[in-house]
Amino acid sequence: MSKRPRKSLSQSQNTSRLSQSRLEGAFSQSQVSVDDAVNNCVRYIIYNGGQNTYFRKSDIQKYCAPRTGQFLQQVIEGATQILEQVYGYKLLVCDQTANNSKAFIVTNALPYKNYIVDQEEPDFKDSQKILLLLILSHIFMSNVATPEASLHAFLEHFQIDVNVRHPVFGSVKDYINTLVKHKYLATEIDPLTKKVSYSWGICSETEISKHAILNFVCKVYKDRQPKSWTNQYQIANEQGFDNEPSSENDD
Repeated sequence: MSKRPRKSLSQSQNTSRLSQSRLEGAFSQSQVSVDDAVNNCVRYIIYNGGQNTYFRKSDIQKYCAPRTGQFLQQVIEGATQILEQVYGYKLLVCDQTANNSKAFIVTNALPYKNYIVDQEEPDFKDSQKILLLLILSHIFMSNVATPEASLHAFLEHFQIDVNVRHPVFGSVKDYINTLVKHKYLATEIDPLTKKVSYSWGICSETEISKHAILNFVCKVYKDRQPKSWTNQYQIANEQGFDNEPSSENDD
């Protein structure tokens, strides 16, 4: 039986270099695909951000990164970084959808700006921000998830009937449903009574300073300081809001 000729040292080295070159080429090609997928993901989210309440991870892979496979998480991380640094958006994981697929929402990463509540003639969007401020204030000061009846009764103190179209705020009931849809409000449904309760949604938690809400409430009461609301003040501190406005009432 004839023996196979042994490879010379130079042949082995050439084979090793060839294998290494193929590996580097494959990695380089995959990196190009990842970079393209990141850019596609950024465009997809920006283009559809105003239409979608959330983005499923499976959809991101389907429309932006179909051939990335194990690099999908790298694509999402790269897109997240570009969205925040370039466009001022945050891509956050939200509640899992009905089919258990992970989903993301887009929220504002730009510095917080106080809502102007004393503007003489606010436009419709500013009016809705004021309504959001009132709703979030009531929920925050309640310490727990707020029953729907309690929220409606609170708004009625401001002559806002959720069942009647308001001359300034429009359809309040529709607006509350929109806040739920866009994750500014979260809902809980009692399994027995089927009654709905509201709490802050993930968008409110990341976009709106609880210290600003507390300062607003103190201005309404006039003679209260933020620290006098012990529990709320502690919760506001725990929020760790980067864009927290200065506390004019806090000394």
